[in-house]
Amino acid sequence: MKLTDSAFTPSELILLNGDKFAPEVESDGHQLLCSDGMVNGHYLAVMMTAAAILANEEEGALVLELREQKKKLFSSASTSRVFIRPVGQSPSWNGYTLESAILFTAGQFFAIQGDNSVRSVVYSVLMENRKYPWQKIIEFVEWGLATSNWLMPVEGDAATAFQTPFICPDKVQELAFAQPLGPVKQLFTTCKKITPELWQQLLAEIDMALKERVGK
Repeated sequence: MKLTDSAFTPSELILLNGDKFAPEVESDGHQLLCSDGMVNGHYLAVMMTAAAILANEEEGALVLELREQKKKLFSSASTSRVFIRPVGQSPSWNGYTLESAILFTAGQFFAIQGDNSVRSVVYSVLMENRKYPWQKIIEFVEWGLATSNWLMPVEGDAATAFQTPFICPDKVQELAFAQPLGPVKQLFTTCKKITPELWQQLLAEIDMALKERVGK
């Protein structure tokens, strides 16, 4: 089964099953939508973004290229970077998704011969500086789920009664928990096993992009 055949995209599945992909924390983290508890929000956002990128690669929409680049002019020192090169038709991800946003942004940079590195693409998708940039990734996916009627926004006076800005209905929770996580985890396992250097650099660039967006 193709990843696009699932009810949820890989990044959405990770968000809805956050405790399966990120370590739990006691404070200053992401409050889980489908269960009690809190997880490391930054870690969760990195994994969601990595999944969105690797899912597009799995669907044949892009190729990830690990390249060595010199740090400075007249310097023999070099550093590795991962670039996103769109190569095929965009997958039919359902609705407003992180997967589509990353592919679209990478395509724009690639078309104008801009910086289509993972670091640059993720930095652009984040759009703005904030105290906790990881929240932008999570909010992006949450609103995507809301536009597809999977989540219900909490508005007005009711917002004070809930720990999260969205409600995940019981039927959606059941559907999310019933989805196999194997295909998503396999994206990570395959990348780690076949291209370990690319995997490490992919996570590092997503991490750097998030940290570069830290601001008031």
